[in-house]
Amino acid sequence: MTMAKVEGKTVIEVGLPPHLMGYSEKRLKAMGWHLVKGTEKPTEPVEPGYRYEYGAEWSVEDGKVYGVWNVKQRPQPYPSWNWVDGEGWVAPVPYPDDGADYFWDETAQSWKVEEVA
Repeated sequence: MTMAKVEGKTVIEVGLPPHLMGYSEKRLKAMGWHLVKGTEKPTEPVEPGYRYEYGAEWSVEDGKVYGVWNVKQRPQPYPSWNWVDGEGWVAPVPYPDDGADYFWDETAQSWKVEEVA
């Protein structure tokens, strides 16, 4: 459960600090913390390299906090990968297409075969 600190109708902090995690929901509400309620995620596809994220802009209604869905660029998975419009983050070496499962080894700057234990 995610909570947000509200003062008046303004959200000032999202995410309950660790030192408050043992408090009851009733006590947290008395301290100004409200539940963050999710809304339905959009179903429209996004461009490669992007994703939907739920968050700001925040609003407060009926004692609950609501956010909005935004399209954001995915974080860079490895320092060596570059952004290519229309493709997203791309490794400096193409992914092998031989049907095997690979993972990226940043130190070796190459794809390594995924070994099954």
